[in-house]
Amino acid sequence: MRLAAFVLAVSAVFFQSPDQRVTLEGPGGAVTGMLRVPESAKRPPVVCLLSPTGAADLAIALASEGVASLMLDPAKTDPDTAAHWIALLRNDERFPTVTMFGDGAQVSTAVIAARAARADGVITRGDITATAGELARVIAKVGTVTPKSAADDGKRIADFAKSVTALGRRGTSATRPATARRSPRQVMMAIVGSTRVSIEWGAPQKRGREIWGELVKWDEEWTPGSDESPTITTDGPITIGGIQVPTGDHTFFALPSANKFELIISKDVGQFHTQHDASKHLGRVEMTLTTLPDSVEGLTYAIEGGMLKLKWDKREYSTTIK
Repeated sequence: MRLAAFVLAVSAVFFQSPDQRVTLEGPGGAVTGMLRVPESAKRPPVVCLLSPTGAADLAIALASEGVASLMLDPAKTDPDTAAHWIALLRNDERFPTVTMFGDGAQVSTAVIAARAARADGVITRGDITATAGELARVIAKVGTVTPKSAADDGKRIADFAKSVTALGRRGTSATRPATARRSPRQVMMAIVGSTRVSIEWGAPQKRGREIWGELVKWDEEWTPGSDESPTITTDGPITIGGIQVPTGDHTFFALPSANKFELIISKDVGQFHTQHDASKHLGRVEMTLTTLPDSVEGLTYAIEGGMLKLKWDKREYSTTIK
């Protein structure tokens, strides 16, 4: 799994274009998108545009309404890549919220990515029949527009984006700070059997600190991730260790000790850090410790060889997932 990264540069497509070319080192390699940020807007919401036609016109309409946009190339955007784009935008302190837009053949990709990467809002245009089931599972605010003109559609999408609140902030301030994240949001996606499984989390960095037993206290409940609680999203039922996890969204917590590590799976979602309702614990499973030869700088989740893994510093904790 590659972590999302980006580089901004002035577009060479048009002389003095307001668009900036953004490069994402995503799961399938480097891809580019076009970012437009209205000069007059202060911390505008941003809309990720995944549309087979008319995205450029929508970007212009959104800018006129004071809303930023990122245009993606539909030919190079699968759900995993789109999810990494959302994570990139969530890590950009210029944007208080991220809305995912999809239409036509791209609706399904947009909705899957929005769920996986915890977009703050999802809005679609046109027929949503094929993705109605996935759309019904979205925790974030959902909207739709009936196609009219680019200007009219852009205004309605902008109005929706402005109405969206930041997801995952229950228990803390309702808005995200206008400062760079020290623990960048990350997302990974895998297929387990026939079920799509995604994990989205804030990745705290080691930064030379002693992690286990110091930063992560023994025998105290811990959130294995920073800021908004780590979330696992599925489109079918799975089993983690001996815990049956139904279709939907769940969050992770943990109880680490020097000789034992328990992963707690909760039905409570949308909260910040350790804020959660303990009565909604689905269950807990003991994970197996492996000592790694090299230190992992940022907390990382992975699904490899039928195992769910949590890696940080020189420790890897794992359990089965099926």
